[in-house]
Amino acid sequence: MNEVLLGIDAGTSAIKVCAFDAKGSLLKKVQRFVPIITPYPLWAEIDLQRYWELLVQALHEVSMQTGPITSVGLSTTCPTTIFLDKNLKPLRHAMVYLDGRSDEIIGKVTGSDMLAFQKISGNRASTSTCWAANLNWVKENEPEVWNKVHKVCMLNSYIAMRLTGNLAIDPTQASYSGLVDVQQTRPQWSEKLLALWDTPANFLPPLLEGSQLVGCITSEVSNQIPIASGVPVALGVADTAAAAFAMQLYESGQVFESVGTSGVISFCLDQPDFELGFLNRYHVYPSRWLAHGAMSTLGGSFGWLQSKIWPEVQSLAELERLAQESLPGSNGLIFLPYLAGERSPIWDAQASAAWIGLRLAHNRADMIRAVFEGTAFGLRQIMDLAQAKWGLHPAKLVGVGGGSHSRFWAHIKADILQLDYGMTEFQDASALGAAMLGGVASGYFSGLQDNALPCVKVSSQWVKPSKAPHIETYKHHFDIFTRLYPVLSESMHFLGQKVPS
Repeated sequence: MNEVLLGIDAGTSAIKVCAFDAKGSLLKKVQRFVPIITPYPLWAEIDLQRYWELLVQALHEVSMQTGPITSVGLSTTCPTTIFLDKNLKPLRHAMVYLDGRSDEIIGKVTGSDMLAFQKISGNRASTSTCWAANLNWVKENEPEVWNKVHKVCMLNSYIAMRLTGNLAIDPTQASYSGLVDVQQTRPQWSEKLLALWDTPANFLPPLLEGSQLVGCITSEVSNQIPIASGVPVALGVADTAAAAFAMQLYESGQVFESVGTSGVISFCLDQPDFELGFLNRYHVYPSRWLAHGAMSTLGGSFGWLQSKIWPEVQSLAELERLAQESLPGSNGLIFLPYLAGERSPIWDAQASAAWIGLRLAHNRADMIRAVFEGTAFGLRQIMDLAQAKWGLHPAKLVGVGGGSHSRFWAHIKADILQLDYGMTEFQDASALGAAMLGGVASGYFSGLQDNALPCVKVSSQWVKPSKAPHIETYKHHFDIFTRLYPVLSESMHFLGQKVPS
């Protein structure tokens, strides 16, 4: 029988369901777009019932056009905080990683214990690395919901539960709870952190490795989609960790970039020697960790341009074409890409985006090019942090994800980061990683380092940094870019406050 391994890559703005053969060749891909709900400033949610309906549609379409599915694995956006009642039904919309409403709570809870918290959790306290704060927000602001909470979980936990009836959480997602001692080789909930956040331990699902079998497709699910009951399901991991697995990022110091709604440069570590400017978590591989320099809206900036600013522009390719009408340096214009606050490197949920330097002479092409350049400047800050902490400055960087296949953007990154930028032959690394985790859970592969496991292949075409005069322009603009946020942050915070009535 030919193996058909299904990878579900459930993202913030889209669900991708991909079927692969055992050699990693894509057999079929289906995508559904997901609306993000933003009813108030700093809020970002998804409707889980609608999300499930879209996933079922995609699963049905894929499974109707492939052979019988033999295993399923999951990759999901992280963190996505989900509250379940005693029947494991959602009590409210899920809070996605872009949600910053619990930022003030984090400061109140950690307070004088901030250093102790960081030492145990391996991360600075933020809405992206401490979803325990979301629990406290619901407790304080939605007591009618809190009083019904039976379990709290992440998005792969929820999807796995809907598929198999079993609930668990994996270490890559638990790492961003603020409740796990990430310094330990073996993941475990921390009693000190549970006490700090006043979180009942019985609210948390059991920890299970992402490559382990969480359960099998139930007959109820099999009646909705043509996947046979009894098909094994791997719990799966966070999307960037799944991409790292698909890239076979195992050796300490290896690095790659993933370009989705967010943008992440990931480093593999063999010791929990963390840079607190990054998001730090357990890897898929035992005794390995991942350090992510994560920008919240790297790719999301272009979706925003298309949907909110110039809706007549239909694609990233058209944005590139317009940007090329401008010059390197965007005619003296700089963009701060903080459309949903920012994680690495500034860690400020109340930061906001801005074009700086606008004058009458500027046009749309300058503004668009400034967004391409501003996002690359943010990546440069991340690379500088890695060099300062670990002495790492790679000569090459491979990008995965849809945005990584923009050659125009790749040239800008190569010039600003001063390295060779490579693109993969296949974009959906997270989906492939998820599918291969399913193959491990089913027993088709012997383990995480089975030589038969396929990986994402890098194109032989590398984009090299140029030696043109505009490199000096980029250096000058990067120096200005790094100075803008510190002088504007107070104003950003005031603008984010409610005006007294």
